[in-house]
Amino acid sequence: MRILEIVSGTTACGATVHTLQIAKELHRRGNTIILMGKPGAWVIEQARGAGVPVLETRMKRLPLRDLRAAAQFVRENQIEVLLAHMSGANNFAVWLSRLAKVPAVLRAHAHTVHFHWRMAHHVIAVSEQTRRYHITRNLVPPSRISTVHGFVDPERLIVPDKGVRSAVRAELGLSPSECVIGVIGNIIPRKGQIYLIRALPKVVARYPQVRVLLVGVVHPPRYGEQVRREAVRLGVAEHVMWLGERKDVPRLLQAIDIYALPTLSDMLPMAMLEAMWAQRPVLATDAGGIPEAITDGVEGWLVPPKDPDALADALLEMLANPDERARRAQNAHQRVRESFTVQPQVAKIEAILQQVAAQYHSRSR
Repeated sequence: MRILEIVSGTTACGATVHTLQIAKELHRRGNTIILMGKPGAWVIEQARGAGVPVLETRMKRLPLRDLRAAAQFVRENQIEVLLAHMSGANNFAVWLSRLAKVPAVLRAHAHTVHFHWRMAHHVIAVSEQTRRYHITRNLVPPSRISTVHGFVDPERLIVPDKGVRSAVRAELGLSPSECVIGVIGNIIPRKGQIYLIRALPKVVARYPQVRVLLVGVVHPPRYGEQVRREAVRLGVAEHVMWLGERKDVPRLLQAIDIYALPTLSDMLPMAMLEAMWAQRPVLATDAGGIPEAITDGVEGWLVPPKDPDALADALLEMLANPDERARRAQNAHQRVRESFTVQPQVAKIEAILQQVAAQYHSRSR
């Protein structure tokens, strides 16, 4: 199959990492896959380095010139189907679809209300909760939206150095006795880091050796300042380390003792699935698609969003029960191994692309 995959994100994030992994796996499975993105984007450089053909375009808000050039490229290269990720690419893809007369499949990484969802020939949701959202809010017909859960690439998470835990802790100035809670993901209001900060006083009163690592890009800056001020106000600032954006998440996962996700709303976070694969005990909220991967008491701990007391109580339970942490972490690893790895999930995406392309082109004859 000849596929043009389109992505508008320029930095490394869950959506762009998934885009790259899908492109590489579709290529490995024998498809002709070309990845379209913005000049200099992280995903474009990574794809080029992996041997995946790339096409650069600006994808401006009124991209008439880019659309005409892309339509000519689609026709000349006999592209059979488009696969798009993220809002700018989704918008570009549905108009390109009509101009070049090829079907557009959009992958729903987020909860947004937009016309392009109904214009798509098919939508792939990363969780059942996301599928329900788009049926209800964007009025996507149920027959035109499928769920293919998010996933991890186990090869990306391989850490060959057996001493990496000690090495990373030494780099960060952390002692072996400290209990490290990792919060990995962009530091944005929706991710709820401030609620974990509000849970800390109760936790450090009993376990003063606890440290929290906040990993990710801060956006907007005023939210980061709000979180910092809250940590100072509550007297826990010395227990919080700000690491910013990191390219070595697999190494960081080996250095933490607990992965925490105090999110207010989420689909199926890749960082959480990676922590589960790495057998880090997970504390998360029961928001969005998270309960589709974690059952409270089985693969991890789930609490309501916006509830610092519930977060604190769960952390205290985790810290007091290392054997239970290990049991649930092992269950979480097995859950990801069975249901959330790249090869079977991309095989499902490939099957949807084949079906959509076949139906579209049979009607066009």
